Amino acid sequence: MPLESQIKVQINPDVPPTGSDLSIVNAARRSFNTRSEWASEAECPTDEVTGGKIPPYKRLKDKDKRLLEFLARGMTADDFEDFLHSMDNRTPTDLGPEREDVVDKLWQWRNTPTHDTPFNHTFISFEVQAPIFVRAQLVKHEYLIMSEFSRRYITDDITFYIPDVWRKAAKDKKQGSSNEAVNVAYYDRDDGYNDWPTDANSVSLEAYQEMLKLGVAPEMARMVLPQSTMTEWTWSGTLGAFAKMCTLRLHPEAQYEARLVAQQVYDHLKEYYPVGAPALVEGV
Repeated sequence: MPLESQIKVQINPDVPPTGSDLSIVNAARRSFNTRSEWASEAECPTDEVTGGKIPPYKRLKDKDKRLLEFLARGMTADDFEDFLHSMDNRTPTDLGPEREDVVDKLWQWRNTPTHDTPFNHTFISFEVQAPIFVRAQLVKHEYLIMSEFSRRYITDDITFYIPDVWRKAAKDKKQGSSNEAVNVAYYDRDDGYNDWPTDANSVSLEAYQEMLKLGVAPEMARMVLPQSTMTEWTWSGTLGAFAKMCTLRLHPEAQYEARLVAQQVYDHLKEYYPVGAPALVEGV
């Protein structure tokens, strides 16, 4: 089993997710004092094999699905289609008299306001296991509540994250890594082949344990533990807040380990909000 499997995200068993795609729709319809319901069997698609109607299974009506898409992108379906047609697979780098028009339309698209509020009438809570350096990245995201277990009190069950492959630094940017692997093993005349990460972790753990034996307070002894030390936290927030995190951390240039967390979060979001989550994270 790859060591990346140490990074895990699961639904908090104490806090069931609240809200649904339909609750997002009705939060948006509150402005007009109207409500919608799940699609009836008659409004559901036909099974190509049996010829019968596919049961609703809490399926949104088409008009409500379009509403969520509009909220996420800030454009109606017709306006969006007109935008795509006007672009016609062109980019701002294209030469020609229409270049300025293309640039203007791209800026219009970029600056089109979205309507995120209805997506934030939901709540979902996760339990996450990941190394400290990943938690340090993810704690930066707004409107997400994080409660981490503390090494001030917990002094046992210490494990370290070591990736299957040590990635080489990327040449074309100040941060990040490439897909090229680096061999970190070295040869010791007495011990044979070793590797720096394992040795460093072993020394740190031994120092930590010895300091505890000497009576050093756990809140101070933890200073010698490396960034690769595994930690756990409860992470809670709305669909809108988690979707924003996923959009940023699923980007190919985000750190791989952070993407592992974001992908698992996103998989859960799609399970509970199958229309709303993709509309926010992937766009329409």
